[in-house]
Amino acid sequence: MKNFFLILFLLLQTRMAFGAKLSVLDEAAQLGTMAGLAQACGVQKKLDDYELIAARIIANKSGSIEAEKMGYRRYAEEKVNAAKIHLKSPKMSCSEIIHRFEKMPIFKSIVYKDGSLKFYDGTFYPAKGMYAIKK
Repeated sequence: MKNFFLILFLLLQTRMAFGAKLSVLDEAAQLGTMAGLAQACGVQKKLDDYELIAARIIANKSGSIEAEKMGYRRYAEEKVNAAKIHLKSPKMSCSEIIHRFEKMPIFKSIVYKDGSLKFYDGTFYPAKGMYAIKK
């Protein structure tokens, strides 16, 4: 199981680094799994930032409000599942998870006041979706 989390972590970073195209549900699942591991290990401040960025990614990659809702649902399900699995049977130390989580390139992204996002790779995601800030 430790290898599973390590492989998942590396897969997520590799796909994010090389801009691989994932379905919104697959990406939401990967983002949720990382959030669940971080939450199980007591990360809160960075997790808040991560979830804000994750929400912007899901909103912008969804083709409709329904797809966005499905993405958020998948994110939440995977977050809960990963946290439960880790708390029940940890396969990686929390210090290792926290260290890897906090070093993720996603934290180099910038979320603007209007809800838009400049992703760490330079991709710009406009404010969009259910949680876009209305002017």
